[in-house]
Amino acid sequence: MFVLLMYGAVFAALFWAVAVVVKLISVVLPGRRPDWARDLLLWSGGMSAVAAVIVYTIGLGLVQWDASEAESGAGSAPAVPCRSLPPETLGQLTGHEPSYVPLGFDCLLHGGRVVAADGPYTLLNALTAAFALTALLMLIAVGFLDEYRARTAPPEERTHAPRTAPPAPR
Repeated sequence: MFVLLMYGAVFAALFWAVAVVVKLISVVLPGRRPDWARDLLLWSGGMSAVAAVIVYTIGLGLVQWDASEAESGAGSAPAVPCRSLPPETLGQLTGHEPSYVPLGFDCLLHGGRVVAADGPYTLLNALTAAFALTALLMLIAVGFLDEYRARTAPPEERTHAPRTAPPAPR
């Protein structure tokens, strides 16, 4: 099932990349609204969260792909990610264990020892964490920006209702 989601995530990643490029072009072009910085922070935070979900979904699909490949068919043992282990370690291999949180694929050895298999899992975990942290920091930055604007606004412009449009020029 995660493999099918992985294909959808790869397809979504293409649309994500196009949306980011279009947004970057719109930021560079003239004619922006006066409050464009806050909207850009919100949009960037949302896109960072979407990127974290896409990367993690691709990782889930890769873990399930490797686990499925190791459990069926000729030439399935040892598992493909475990084949890069040194020969003396490869001789002690008894099985494998996929891990979905965090992403990983472990090779089980005699005596209960566990060795991490080769694969892109460390990179995918790092990217997921980086995108999620970026989304969180951007959300916090929007909160600080709103608080700063509320504290520095002249008293006649302070309202408790959210502003829907920028004030008209005087």
